[in-house]
Amino acid sequence: MVSGVFCMASMDVMAKILGHSIPVAQIVWLRFVSQALLVGGGLIIARRALFTSAHIKLHMLRGLATTFSSYMFFLGIIYLPLADATALIQLGPVMVTLGAVFVLGETIGRRRIVAIAVAFLGAMLIIRPGSSVMSPASAFPMLGAVGFTVYALATRFVRSDGPWTALFLQGVFGTMFSSLLVPFFWQPIALADAPAVAALVGFGILGHLLMIRAFAAAPAGDIAPYGYAGLLFAVIFGLFLFHETPDGFTLIGAIVIVTAGIYVWYRERLIQVQDDNG
Repeated sequence: MVSGVFCMASMDVMAKILGHSIPVAQIVWLRFVSQALLVGGGLIIARRALFTSAHIKLHMLRGLATTFSSYMFFLGIIYLPLADATALIQLGPVMVTLGAVFVLGETIGRRRIVAIAVAFLGAMLIIRPGSSVMSPASAFPMLGAVGFTVYALATRFVRSDGPWTALFLQGVFGTMFSSLLVPFFWQPIALADAPAVAALVGFGILGHLLMIRAFAAAPAGDIAPYGYAGLLFAVIFGLFLFHETPDGFTLIGAIVIVTAGIYVWYRERLIQVQDDNG
């Protein structure tokens, strides 16, 4: 899981590098089309059907949500320090818990409500509304977290399809939706950018494969907290590759968001164990 998160963080680095020379629409399209081709090829080699899901409409919703989330997050990491954008997108797992209340009718206790409120307080520490460091670009990763929330909630209904089918259909519908915009922004890729493009695609594919392997080897609830390692990688990459030094407020806000997210995960796992034990 940590290796997969490292690869995804490396993909973000490539997107940040390419973002000022290649349109974001093109970066997003490259990500999804490579995912669809690789996973689809793997399913064909394994002699498994490609479109066997009974939840095609939900997979379409997942594809739309993840395309929107990718656009917003890539815009965020281009125009914000890498650590800031990554910290704000970490609101996603907390927002999934909140979304489950309004969309799925789930109930949450007082402690998780407080943790959700604390997570948004952490986001405000990073953004600092009304201060000179506040940037309109801060809205991009937060909107990306909203897209991730929709994607994650829809994913709950398609778990029976298995991770490979879900990943393939995410790539297919992500390609379909991103293809609606990419013709208006497409430009030839300079030879100098080709290695970064190849690295972006390669890290994205390898990251997905490693995370699939992790979820196949252990229950999702046991390894989900390791996803927060992406924030640590973002801080390191930002510091050494882009000379971005997070200030005290950003670090405190990031710690608050991650701590609240892990606490929400812990409470949900505790409740799940109690339910399993009757």
